[in-house]
Amino acid sequence: MNIRGIEITKTQIGVFLMVWAIYLLSFTERLALPPVLPLIARDLKLSAAQAGSYMTAFYIGYVCTQLPGGLLTDRFGYRRVLLGSLLAIGGSTALMYTVSSYEMGFFFRVLAGVGSGSIFSSCMRAIFEWFPGKGRGTAVGILQTATSFGLMFANLLIPFVSREHDWRVAFLVTGILPLFVLGFAWLFLKERSTAEERAEKRQTQPAEFWKDVLSLTKNRNLMVLALSGFFAMAATWGTATWANTYMNKSLNVSLVTAGALMSTYGLAGALCKPISGILADLFYNKKKYLISILLFCLVPSLLWFGSNTNAQLLYILVPILGIFAFVYSPVMNTLIGELVPLRLAGTAAGFVNACWQLGSLFAPFTIGLALDLTNNNYFYAFAILALCAFLSGVTILFIRQDHIVKTV
Repeated sequence: MNIRGIEITKTQIGVFLMVWAIYLLSFTERLALPPVLPLIARDLKLSAAQAGSYMTAFYIGYVCTQLPGGLLTDRFGYRRVLLGSLLAIGGSTALMYTVSSYEMGFFFRVLAGVGSGSIFSSCMRAIFEWFPGKGRGTAVGILQTATSFGLMFANLLIPFVSREHDWRVAFLVTGILPLFVLGFAWLFLKERSTAEERAEKRQTQPAEFWKDVLSLTKNRNLMVLALSGFFAMAATWGTATWANTYMNKSLNVSLVTAGALMSTYGLAGALCKPISGILADLFYNKKKYLISILLFCLVPSLLWFGSNTNAQLLYILVPILGIFAFVYSPVMNTLIGELVPLRLAGTAAGFVNACWQLGSLFAPFTIGLALDLTNNNYFYAFAILALCAFLSGVTILFIRQDHIVKTV
């Protein structure tokens, strides 16, 4: 099959579809919480800061496993890592069915984060191995639609099951899905590297791994990208965490309707990601400017959303917000593979994503704390997220394009 002058094999398509499905499920498990956060807070008698800390708990586990996940991916291959991750995220999410206290829920959310921590670096490694430099941006752009579709799926499934049963059953159902996909991944997810190459990687000493990590910290461009992504992820996932509760509490929108609205947030983001991936390929040496412009567009979108008092306007506002909250990410992710040699792709992806997800870690709790301190004033909450988007757009401009690694 020839797509835009690039020959694509059936094996590539099969691997890509499995990687996409696993990436989608990782975000469905991650975002199972926000659609029913008000119900969980009510049942467990949580403050806004405590409720937000459940998302922070996920990112604690998630961030702590980014570097180990990159190491495991580079040494053992993405197939083994992704199969283990499916088992972990499914089991930990299903265990939320048994939650009876704040501490218990916090622990299970940390476990869910640990299970998801290796998925990003493994998926990116698979893309970097199977797709050449010319088509990589497009492949990453399509892969990144999984994050938006995962958000959309969570916002449609979780409120519906919660309404018909309760939020605990919704977590149980969501946790079963990765276990179902595990069987298909076992059959169809293939490695491109040979068994001999993977065995050679496993002989690499841990000291060499940490030497590689240290070399990444000396890569100026990579560190700038990491800092920019920190602010960007805070804006995107802080919004995804608190938007449902904002619409429910401040605009009197039902949780089912809020979930449906947030599904359009995810759908809008999903539809624009392949386009931004294609743009990343077309504007190879101008990626930082493209990312910056897209992030600057997110700033007024967040301020408008947070100041809105008209529930009907949400049908316009939420999709617009979804576009600018996600459209930058394929370009940003593609840039990782251009800043390091291919042999370090998995480690670099894990390292950078660990820095990025620190923003996702701090944002939910910080916004919850801000809401507690301002008597649930959501304008201030979304203004903080808008500031994060602005700082990300400024920071990315400090990347030196003339130092980009020419990958094939």
